[in-house]
Amino acid sequence: MTATTTEFRHDRHNSEPHSSWPTRPRRPLGEYCSDLSIMLGSLSNVMFWMLGFGILLGAGAIAAGIAANRHPGVEGNESKGLVALLGMLTGTFGIAAGVVFLAAALPNL
Repeated sequence: MTATTTEFRHDRHNSEPHSSWPTRPRRPLGEYCSDLSIMLGSLSNVMFWMLGFGILLGAGAIAAGIAANRHPGVEGNESKGLVALLGMLTGTFGIAAGVVFLAAALPNL
């Protein structure tokens, strides 16, 4: 003889984890790359005098801008495309400023 139970069993394998923290919707990769491009480009302009560090940041800005422009989510969004282009331009200027500074500073080291 078996007794029927009305207890609730929690199935650990089929449940999703619950958190008390609110969750945000994930941003598309293209938006992230365009914002990253403008941040790295502006940092390369500020830090061009750090003996090559501005050049590396500028190269990262150009790479992130290219990745953002090739992403399908940015192709239809004009503002994010312009942000990525501005990031590439500021990265290019940071590389140029870093090369000029290195050319002037290396003979004096």
